[in-house]
Amino acid sequence: METIPPLAPKVPLEEMSLEQRIGAAKLLMVELEGGLSDGVSYLAPDGGETLPLYRADILGLESWLAAGRLLVLVARPGLAAAEALARRLGAVLRTSGGDKGILFKQAVWENQVSPVEAVYLGRDMDDLPALGLAGLAACPPEAPEWVRSVCHLVTEAPAGRGAVRELVDRLLADYLPETI
Repeated sequence: METIPPLAPKVPLEEMSLEQRIGAAKLLMVELEGGLSDGVSYLAPDGGETLPLYRADILGLESWLAAGRLLVLVARPGLAAAEALARRLGAVLRTSGGDKGILFKQAVWENQVSPVEAVYLGRDMDDLPALGLAGLAACPPEAPEWVRSVCHLVTEAPAGRGAVRELVDRLLADYLPETI
């Protein structure tokens, strides 16, 4: 009687190492007010809002784009500062007033990458659906414990003060030239 070899299961996403997740990254989605800024906004006399941004984080995003990678910024609708930043960087801006899982699926489809190749950086309840779908889920350290517990990577630097730069530097570690 012929013996049938046991089936070799595929490695589930949960069993990927952090290094494998980092190595697969092609698309970075950053929640503007949860990752790129500290959540503070300033109201102008004309009713507009502006957000303080950390220069090193912007340089990190520029490095990401210069490496030929894809960037999607996520913000709430009508935030002119987000629109201006996306234009300046040449990045895609997607807006949402709620569940960001739909935006994540849309960005993956539009950019023809798999969810495993997508990184999501966020810190709030409405980011949980996207964090749960991302090949690499990341958050800043001030995110609530229930957000940190679903993330593969928690940055040391806080949102709006280097979290994005730290994440990008880690993602591009093999790409960036050694410094002298």
